[in-house]
This record gives sequence, structure tokens and C-alpha cells, in this order.
Amino acid sequence: MRLADPDLQQALQTRATAPLFVFSKHPEPHPDLNPSIQVTLRPSGNLAGLSATALLKGAVGTMQRALPDFTYVTPIRATRVSGLPAAHLRATYTLKTTSGARHPVLTRIWLIPRGAFIFLIGMSGPPEGPDASEEEFKQVLASIELQK
Repeated sequence: MRLADPDLQQALQTRATAPLFVFSKHPEPHPDLNPSIQVTLRPSGNLAGLSATALLKGAVGTMQRALPDFTYVTPIRATRVSGLPAAHLRATYTLKTTSGARHPVLTRIWLIPRGAFIFLIGMSGPPEGPDASEEEFKQVLASIELQK
């Protein structure tokens, strides 16, 4: 099945769900950007059969419209998570809080299709400094096990 980009983006948007898990490095409230990991499971519906890279491209379209300074650090590419086909990207954007604060963000996103479902794993934090959390994020990704 092949969907046009707007159709794919709409389908992914309408299937948006709350995360299964959200982990943060520091207890809230935290004065700066708190590094976090989020795992979301969405039904794939009529998107089943599309490649992980095509699905992630559709999901990112929504982010690009919502975040004017969204910039790829690494483009969407095929990879594997827990031995399964997946797609990955790294991007930056600015998070604006309701109080007017602005925080630069480096996000890492993995999308793993699993039959009737799509796993989205997001890991975000500041792009540099003591809370960049790159090593912690690598350890978490390596520890993920999805049943085949």
C-alpha cells in the first residue's frame, strides 16, 4: 500500500496515543530541560506494510509543521532495534515553555513497526552539557527487547 505524504501524516496523527512510558532524568519540577525517554505504541491500521523509514518520514512531517526550527542532525535512515527493522533520526528544535523560556533540544527518534502496531521511542534532552545524556540514552536503547 502506498499513501501520499499528507495521507500518511494524517493517518499517523489520528492514531496518536499517550505514551506507554515516560522517564525523566530529574524529578520535576526541574529548572532546565529535563532529559527524557518516551515509548509510545500506536496501531498501524492501514499503514501496515509500509517501511519504517516511510512511516517515520510521515510522523516527522507533523513535527516539522509544529516546530519551525526543526532541523535534521542525521537524516531518517534504516536501522535495527532489538533485532527488528526500524528507522532512526536525530534532530534539533527549540522548546518554548508557557512562561516564555526557550530550551534547545536534541531529539533522537526510533520507529519500529510490529505487525498491527508501531513503536515510537523518543529520547530528548539538551544538545550539550552535563544533561546531554548521550551515554544513558545509548544504554537504554541497547537494553530494549521487543518480542519477535
